[in-house]
Amino acid sequence: HLVTPREPDSTRTCTPPAMTLLWTSIYGLLCGEVIILTLLLLPYISTHIWCRVVSRTRWVYSWLDSLVGITWYFWVLVGLLALVFTNCLRELTKYTAVQDSHKEVTVDALTMQLDSVNVFRAQRNVYIAGLTLFLALVIKRVLSLILKLGKVRSQREDLKKNTGEENKKEN
Repeated sequence: HLVTPREPDSTRTCTPPAMTLLWTSIYGLLCGEVIILTLLLLPYISTHIWCRVVSRTRWVYSWLDSLVGITWYFWVLVGLLALVFTNCLRELTKYTAVQDSHKEVTVDALTMQLDSVNVFRAQRNVYIAGLTLFLALVIKRVLSLILKLGKVRSQREDLKKNTGEENKKEN
């Protein structure tokens, strides 16, 4: 058997660790939320159009809610995002404390760099999880406001029709 010699450690390429499935899914959810919120807030698409779109697809939401309880899944998602966010805050305080403790003692440059990387990742995770949680709640609120606006507009149209009919009857 021929044994191939190992490459020296200095010539190996160091690849960064891939994002885990959890962080990939949270990042994907964040990107989706940004796209949805951007579409909802575009000034070129009026709220009247969004009211019609949401009111026409309201039956799908009602059907899914009665079938699988989609509202319950939303609040479970919000709860999981809140749990991930608090865990990220805990990791951030842990890594920040480790980095601060290493400032008081003499440590090598590699350890200081590793501390900086850990703090950076913890901060990044806090930002991603917090923003995803925040945008989920913002999208829910914006959609509820669009639905309320649609109801108010239909009530206004009904009142206009009723007052128009009353004015015709009086004349």
